[in-house]
Amino acid sequence: MRRRSDTSFLEWIAIGGVVAAIGLLIIQLVAYSGVRERLPVGMVVAGVPVGGKTAGEAQAELQRIYSAPVELHYRDAAFILDPAQISFRLDTELMLARADTYRTDSNFWGGFWDYLWRQPGKLVEVGLSAEYSETQLREFLEDVARRYDSPPTAGTGDAFTLQFGNGQPGFSLDIPSSMAVVDFALRQPSNRRAALTVLAGSATPPDIGSLNPVIGDYLKFKQFNGIASIVIIDLKTGAETMVNPDVAFTGLSVMKLPILINYFWKIDADPTPEAVEQITQAVRRSSNFHANLLLTELGDGSALRGAQQLTTNLRLLGLQNTFMAKAFDQKDEVPPIQSPANQRTDFNTNPDPHIQSTASDIATLLDLLYQCASTGGGALAVVFPDRITQGECQTIIGYLAQNKTASLIEGGVPEGVSVAHKEGLSDNAYGDAAIVFSPNGDYILVEYIYTPGYLNWDYGSALIADISRAVFNYFNQSSTSGQ
Repeated sequence: MRRRSDTSFLEWIAIGGVVAAIGLLIIQLVAYSGVRERLPVGMVVAGVPVGGKTAGEAQAELQRIYSAPVELHYRDAAFILDPAQISFRLDTELMLARADTYRTDSNFWGGFWDYLWRQPGKLVEVGLSAEYSETQLREFLEDVARRYDSPPTAGTGDAFTLQFGNGQPGFSLDIPSSMAVVDFALRQPSNRRAALTVLAGSATPPDIGSLNPVIGDYLKFKQFNGIASIVIIDLKTGAETMVNPDVAFTGLSVMKLPILINYFWKIDADPTPEAVEQITQAVRRSSNFHANLLLTELGDGSALRGAQQLTTNLRLLGLQNTFMAKAFDQKDEVPPIQSPANQRTDFNTNPDPHIQSTASDIATLLDLLYQCASTGGGALAVVFPDRITQGECQTIIGYLAQNKTASLIEGGVPEGVSVAHKEGLSDNAYGDAAIVFSPNGDYILVEYIYTPGYLNWDYGSALIADISRAVFNYFNQSSTSGQ
């Protein structure tokens, strides 16, 4: 009887253990079933760990994270982009449906076994699915560009140093590249910031028009109380700028320039030694007598007819304000010539009624001469075919380049720079017209100045030389820092 009692006790212990095990298993199965209703441990959706969360909790977490603003940087400026501004929307239904397939497709008992042994969940990632309005993002960035872009600024000159410097380079938003940068930041669950792509511009050199305020301020600084007429032409680009270009001035000895051109228009062969002397004296010594001899050749023995022929030829070239009604110092009474320039009432330099010109006309004539010498073309070749050749134009420029004054326009350029020019002076008016062959580009500069009273040489010549220096510095900015 004692042995049977012991056996029964052991059986009951065994039965109790089985019942306990079954109970514990049921408890664990119930607990695991609750866990299985949630997203698997190790589940990451759109970069956000959501393992162990319900679908609703995961959706709320994703919305919280991806609705956070994106911090944008435009150079030193920082501002916020609210995803709602561009209609950013998460497709949480699609993402969570994909996540749920990992739960429902996995083996129940295998998962239960891992649960019992507290095995870490297998890492499972579901990618981000979201959309937004690219149109709204582009509009947002265009507004940023309007507020933060800084266009390049043109360089300016200094009326006191007569130097020129480049402007500021500026910068602008690269919208296509910045859209890609923002797109990347919008898709990050953390570190939601982006540096927008900003393009730096190039420093803009001053344009030729920047010479005008420099010249104007310089003349004010020098207390110039007369009339200045200035024309500048960039022979490389054709760009030009002018100050009172069509004011009538006494022609002065600057008129020996068109006389020289017309003399070569007249002759059919190289000038004789006698003619070379006449040209040299007229250009380099500013001899009116020798200039009249050239006019006499032009007029077939009459200086008066030569002056008239000169005027006719200039009219054919479209130069309506430059004329000679008679030769230099000629006493004959001839009627004065009216022109658009000398009929103006806003400027009056009391020009000689018989010999006049304007800075604009003389600059145009120099431009035509340069074109003829450079290419053999231009208006001289068109208006006077076969009458004046490329070689003759080069010879004329050569004579003008031999005219060394070391003052006026030539006085404003460094030594060694070739200046083909002709100057002219009177008691109250100076003029100089030049082609300057500078290191960084050839240009034309014509200057006339007039004062009602006597024009002192030291003062007047310095004005023309300083303006010439400013123009040279403009065309040669990289090589004038030490000038």
